[in-house]
Amino acid sequence: MSQGIYLADAPVRRPQYGSNPLVRKIQRACRLSLQEPDLALNLDVADFVNAKQGAAPREAAIAIVKLVNSRDTHTAVFALALMDVLVKNCGYPFHLQISRKEFLNELVKRFPERPPVRFSKVQRLILTAIEEWYQTICKHAAYKEDLGYVRDMHRLLKYKGYVFPKIREEDLSVLRPTDHLKTPSEIQKEQEIVQAAKLDELIRRGKPEDLKEANKLMKVMAGFKADNALQSKQLLRDELTKLKRKADLFNDMLSTSESPDLNNDTLIELYSALKSSQPKFQKIIEEDQDDDGLVQELLSFNDTVNQLIQKYTLLKTGQSGQAAELHVSSVSSPGATSGTLADELNLIDFGDEPQSSPSPAPIAGTSNTMDDLLGDLNDLSFSQPAPSFGLGGSISLGPSMATSSVSPAPVTSNTSSSGNLDLLAEFSDLKPSQTQSYNAQNDLLGNFSSKKPENQTTDGIKRIEVSASNNLKIEFEITRQSSTSIRVTSIFSNIGNAPISNLTFMLAAPRTMTLRLEPQSGSTLSVGAIDGVRQTGWIDTSNSTSDKPLKVKWKVSYSFGTSSTEESSVFVFPKI
Repeated sequence: MSQGIYLADAPVRRPQYGSNPLVRKIQRACRLSLQEPDLALNLDVADFVNAKQGAAPREAAIAIVKLVNSRDTHTAVFALALMDVLVKNCGYPFHLQISRKEFLNELVKRFPERPPVRFSKVQRLILTAIEEWYQTICKHAAYKEDLGYVRDMHRLLKYKGYVFPKIREEDLSVLRPTDHLKTPSEIQKEQEIVQAAKLDELIRRGKPEDLKEANKLMKVMAGFKADNALQSKQLLRDELTKLKRKADLFNDMLSTSESPDLNNDTLIELYSALKSSQPKFQKIIEEDQDDDGLVQELLSFNDTVNQLIQKYTLLKTGQSGQAAELHVSSVSSPGATSGTLADELNLIDFGDEPQSSPSPAPIAGTSNTMDDLLGDLNDLSFSQPAPSFGLGGSISLGPSMATSSVSPAPVTSNTSSSGNLDLLAEFSDLKPSQTQSYNAQNDLLGNFSSKKPENQTTDGIKRIEVSASNNLKIEFEITRQSSTSIRVTSIFSNIGNAPISNLTFMLAAPRTMTLRLEPQSGSTLSVGAIDGVRQTGWIDTSNSTSDKPLKVKWKVSYSFGTSSTEESSVFVFPKI
């Protein structure tokens, strides 16, 4: 048979994108033949992800981020448009996936270490997306604790010099949660979606700690624990309290003068919130008719809402005399203050997160020392990882959970009675079951009770042993360079009988300080290597006159022989 182009007996078919229907839908939504993003195709992908759930959000995130890194700008722009639709329509399951370290590293894979003079179109869209997530779901979502890596990536890019674009208010309002009253069934449905997404992520990761948390979560979801029901009741009470405060504020604004400004945006917003909540009162009474106290409370509150709406309508039609005759009593608790109202309604957003009350200075030897410290640690700076999927390019948050040679951080197992689980936090409270076993002579937390042996050199550098396990020895060389800055050099030595590879060191400082880390000098240690790997960092705004000791949390992961190992603890700096 002669070679060349010829028509076969079989019909000509278009090339297929694979057997996965989700991937095919994503490919169709981003194909080159489209002149502009097709909203119908993008919404079709969102509907498919919402209907399938399970692994669908993760598969969609992976497929989209691969298209974002495509060399074709058209495909990357369409993939980002599709991602924006999924973020705004698929809720927590997809938010959980875009907040994973491996996804964020891949998303900024083509970002150089230093910002270019002019951003490309794809880079501008990515910066816009991260800024939008940071300003909305990372600050206002009920599950914002699970989105820590988005905040970390935002801080990292900002530290590198990248400038985020200003987001329009109408774009931000789409992702901000609404304060509308929800029925118990609606609250429970949201809980089930969130818990199912967390359960899928835990099972996918498959570590013993993850499976233990998955077992606890399955008991909650199966109804063996009353956490969901209790949380649903508490959320309903909280929403009613907020709505009552809105009603009091609405009444105050209507009664401040004989002719209030009825076109005030705040007044219109409060009216809309009260009006839209009335149909929910009936549904809540139908679902919780056995709770006589709640039923009577709702009926009384509904009468108050009716009076307020009537008063607003009379003022709107110019009947201020009849409106003045309506006297509506306060319905919220007597202890509600104007500051509380402002916090609950969030009518003015200054862009800062609420400040918690300062915790007392930790006292050495007490059981609360670890808890006080871990509550202040969130500024993470990671060293350069080995190349693999999810580790990104020049800008990266650190080793991905998908890397086989580096084990991910254990998942925290402390849960509240309400069922709120911070299952995906990389830095969790240290527990005996989660820590490495060490020699009896090593005291990882000795700084809380006794002073570590240290060597003072002639140039003012203090060298302190931080940890010494069976395999790895870690030391810090500490130098105070100014009254507000400390230089820390981490030094690693192999004291085991096998070579160490894939060495990755992570450090966390209190949120009131700034941590800067240079890349590690290497990631391998041969047998007997002393001071084989170094990493230099600086901790700024560390006041030498402060009575509170400086504490950092460290974590190191490495491959030793054929196994992967993790070590972590808290280190208390000596007075310098």
